[in-house]
Amino acid sequence: MSSLVMPKRRKQSISLTALIDVVFILLMFFMLTSSFTKFSAVEMQSSMAASTISDTKPQFMHLSEDGYLSGMGTSNASANLSDDALGNVFDSSLPTVLQPAPDTQVQAIVDALSRLKILGFTHVTLGKAAASAEDVK
Repeated sequence: MSSLVMPKRRKQSISLTALIDVVFILLMFFMLTSSFTKFSAVEMQSSMAASTISDTKPQFMHLSEDGYLSGMGTSNASANLSDDALGNVFDSSLPTVLQPAPDTQVQAIVDALSRLKILGFTHVTLGKAAASAEDVK
């Protein structure tokens, strides 16, 4: 009867060396097969650098929280301007100050700056509303 009794099995431990090897192989696989998207950079000038470009008064655009561009001090100041309307209302060669609303998301600002760059606006900077007419000088 003693031959029918099975000997106690020793509990085998998992080899960590093989586990670490598998983890590194998976890490290398995902690193080599993943593709990184190329983020486009938005070139910007500081307001001080923008003021030294020319002595002409800048034109002001307002960016709403929803990402809509409108003209400040123009006849259609409250309207959402299309690409054609932006080209008609604003001169792309003049310095332009983009004034986002206080709660505008950063992505909406970047999208607006990219849109203005595509439309040919070369001198665009971010700004805030001036407190008085003397601050605009």
